[in-house]
Amino acid sequence: QADKVTVVYPMRFQDSIDIVLATSFLQEFVEARRTAALNNAPSCMWSPVPPLELKGVNADALDANAGFVTFVVFPRHVEGRKLDKTVWSLLTFHAYVSYHVKCSEGFMHTRMRRRVESLIQALDRAKSDAEKLKKLVHGGSFRRLVCANINQTCI
Repeated sequence: QADKVTVVYPMRFQDSIDIVLATSFLQEFVEARRTAALNNAPSCMWSPVPPLELKGVNADALDANAGFVTFVVFPRHVEGRKLDKTVWSLLTFHAYVSYHVKCSEGFMHTRMRRRVESLIQALDRAKSDAEKLKKLVHGGSFRRLVCANINQTCI
């Protein structure tokens, strides 16, 4: 009977933006584990280089562009009904990270689109003010005063 099981995930992503977001997400994921509420959770570590547990493993398996995540699972994490939840969490971890990376990317795109729209509206407001001024300068909106005779009032 083992006293612990170490699970290592090489994190690979296709898109360069996903790599940056995943790296940041995983670093924060490890930091969040250090909060008091998660003291009983399996320990979690992130590293940009392969951990020592992978020494002697095929080089293709070590090709991870977003680093390596290591979980250490102890018997207390798999006792009784905890087994199903722990196994499910470990099996779906990469999908969990991918989901949150894509959601973060979508959120940032939404914020950027909203910001661009507000800047375009500001430009449109500035442009329409400039066009109104231009009309006035070129006489389109000016009313000309015509005086036919000096003794007459201007119309």
